[in-house]
Amino acid sequence: MEKSIKILEEISQKCYSDTTVYKFSKNLNLPDKYKKGRIDASSWINDLIYYYVQKEKNFLKEFIQHINDQKEIIAIINNGDYKNGLYDQLQEVELHIKES
Repeated sequence: MEKSIKILEEISQKCYSDTTVYKFSKNLNLPDKYKKGRIDASSWINDLIYYYVQKEKNFLKEFIQHINDQKEIIAIINNGDYKNGLYDQLQEVELHIKES
């Protein structure tokens, strides 16, 4: 996912650069409607990128919630090595997420 986010961030930066060029460059001999189309498309793409970046952030929150749900289920299991193994593995995953 990090690679995907990096690609989206690069596209976003390109869209911001293009928007600046089409908004403020006096040297472009292009119709105003064409420039407006490029600016509007760049804006739409940036909005879409923002949506997917936020979705990626929520993905991790949802994953953590599922881990917490499993911990609640594990609490019902009788104490013993099996329960400890389940719980320790979930704790290890949570710790890894927090450290990342």
